[in-house]
Amino acid sequence: MAKDRKNLLPASGISTRSIHAGHDTHQDPHRPLITPIYQTASYAFDEVEGLWNFYGKKSTRLAEYARYGTPTQRALEETLCSLEYAEDCIVMSSGMNAIATAICGLLGQGDHVVSLREGYRGTFKLFDQHLARFGIGISYSDISLEAIKAACHAKTKLIFIEVPTNPYLRLVDIDALVQFARERGIYTLVDATFASPMNFNALKHGADLVTHSLTKFLNGHNDVIAGAVLGSKELIEKARSFRNLFGSNPDPHQCYLISRGIKSFAVRMREHNRSALEIASFLEAQPQIEKVWYPLLASHPDHALAQRLLAGGGGIVSFQVKGKDSSQAAGLAASTHVVEALKIPTIGASLGGVESLIHQPSVMSYADMDADARLKEGIHDNLIRFSVGLEDTADLIADLKQALASL
Repeated sequence: MAKDRKNLLPASGISTRSIHAGHDTHQDPHRPLITPIYQTASYAFDEVEGLWNFYGKKSTRLAEYARYGTPTQRALEETLCSLEYAEDCIVMSSGMNAIATAICGLLGQGDHVVSLREGYRGTFKLFDQHLARFGIGISYSDISLEAIKAACHAKTKLIFIEVPTNPYLRLVDIDALVQFARERGIYTLVDATFASPMNFNALKHGADLVTHSLTKFLNGHNDVIAGAVLGSKELIEKARSFRNLFGSNPDPHQCYLISRGIKSFAVRMREHNRSALEIASFLEAQPQIEKVWYPLLASHPDHALAQRLLAGGGGIVSFQVKGKDSSQAAGLAASTHVVEALKIPTIGASLGGVESLIHQPSVMSYADMDADARLKEGIHDNLIRFSVGLEDTADLIADLKQALASL
């Protein structure tokens, strides 16, 4: 008798769900252990009646054309549903595409969005450069519940936040935020890429939709770009119609690689959490460091919220290096020196992989702004964002020690 794991998974631990959820292959006569790569553009029907049943939703068939999905893709979506306790999920070609698709599914001309000002700059480019063209208004808020409330008005239909934010890992009381939004008929959309489902489940706190850049911790190997939106069947269906028309779903090989990466997700995240906290604590004790930003450090402004909301601090540590003086130029010189002196982390964009990556927000994300404009956006030129990989923690600390000593 074939094993039916579906009824066992909801109460199972996150490692068990990461490995087994979504991969129900017992109906395949060959019984593959891993969901295969369905590399096909179209699906065949033996008779016209099968098409009528499919279009009438009387069939278990997934699709008739791969732009609407493949079994490889659906297996990944079901795995993600299990990890995020979601009714439904769609995956897309990138995390930015996931955010854009979610917004297209929820909003229309004349609607208004409130967003935290701190976050991934690509999201702000979407808001600033494109939403207005479609008649959607945008207002930005400081990182507090009171500021978010003040930014909302009668046309506000969506509140967007990151948990935690990029790059300072800030937090908002999401329980109070969701309560406020629901009382006013406002949707809440959470980008939880930095937290990952290991450390935070936005839907369990009442958020309407949650997005992830699957490129980051969930895939974890710096080799695939993809994104996901998760939530209720009703809201996901709104987003799915846009994704299917835009044709922005990833190909089956990408989905296979992400599913493969997720099988080790929980193990990897435990190590990211442990190692990043140890590195953050080390950095905070160094005389060359001005400030360390990590939510599980007592010095973090949202430490109390982090203890309540997060199961772990995540794999990102942001820190500011002391320059020769307090100027932005001195800060940029100091951060550049440290980044170039490090031997293990690679200078590069992205995060959440097994390889450590080091990143200067002022140089990468905000390179098109001058120092004063960056500072106005809250980006200090002495800031470094460290994506802690899975190298030995002692080696990473030794590397940081020699880089700081060379200042």
